[in-house]
Amino acid sequence: MPIFDQGYQHWSGTLSGHAWRWLAITRHGIRVALTNRWLRLTLVVAWLPAILLATALCFWGLLEQQSELIQSLRPLLGFLDREMLLDPKAYRMEAWTLSYGFFMLTELRLAMLLILLVGPNLISQDLRYNALPLYLSRPLRRIDYFLGKWGVIVAFLSAVTIVPAIVAYVLGVLFSLDFGIVRDTFPLLLASVGYGIVIAASAGTLILALSSLSRSSRYVAMFWLAIWLGSGVISGVLQGIEHEQRRHAAGPSNRENYSDFVDEELTAARTNWRPLVSYTANLARVGEQMLGTPEAWDKLARLRPGSEGDMARLRNVGVQYPWTWSAGVLLALFGLSIWVLNHSIKSLDRLK
Repeated sequence: MPIFDQGYQHWSGTLSGHAWRWLAITRHGIRVALTNRWLRLTLVVAWLPAILLATALCFWGLLEQQSELIQSLRPLLGFLDREMLLDPKAYRMEAWTLSYGFFMLTELRLAMLLILLVGPNLISQDLRYNALPLYLSRPLRRIDYFLGKWGVIVAFLSAVTIVPAIVAYVLGVLFSLDFGIVRDTFPLLLASVGYGIVIAASAGTLILALSSLSRSSRYVAMFWLAIWLGSGVISGVLQGIEHEQRRHAAGPSNRENYSDFVDEELTAARTNWRPLVSYTANLARVGEQMLGTPEAWDKLARLRPGSEGDMARLRNVGVQYPWTWSAGVLLALFGLSIWVLNHSIKSLDRLK
């Protein structure tokens, strides 16, 4: 029977500063998460909208140059207004803004799915296997533990929101062959990166707070589904009921044209608090304000006559209520999540 030496074993690793101790937890969490086949598949799917965004920006750059390739595709561009085809540079900002708006809205939904696959295990498993006393023994502090776990969420969300937004922006600038585009669209890039940070900060702290409340990752996943999907369903039902009540209260319609209906809908939406019930609707409302998509839709709506313009105006019905309402809801959830995290972990931090 072999006998192994239990004495001192020399460690040849590299010491890092105290400020970077959380990074070890993040790296380990990423490696563990990537062993999930469904997560890897979701990451691949999440990059498909990024490819479409880059294609749209490059396509608009070729349109501004009046490239021969675009000339051959003009019969397929009937969905664009005549003014946009004649002077695409004048509508560059609107085209880029709406492209980024569609991209971020799609990635918001995929980000919720990514969090469902990554987040529930981050703290709940440490609670289940009593690993927190080992984590929180010196020299690791609670803030290092929180940052390490949060870094896992940020890494995956950045991979499908911030990184693709930057790559698509660079490709769009290169294909435009007009570096004056940087002056026009650079604020849009900053807004996209900032919006990605908002999603990571809000959703990341929320899923960590949920994960700290239970030792079972299944329960955490159900809590997240209730917040993600359940709140959206409840918000939709409340809005449907409100719309029907308003329609019955108005009685038989005497409108002369569709424009009156649109004006009434936009006016009623300014005080509609029901979208605040949906977590993703609040994130989407803040994102639309940061990117400026309502203004872009309004400008394009003026190009279309009659009912087509009214339908384009109706696209903004969901962004009539003040964006500060949604920002307040997200800030309240963020503060509550921080309190839950601190309260749940503090009682286990006994090693000094």
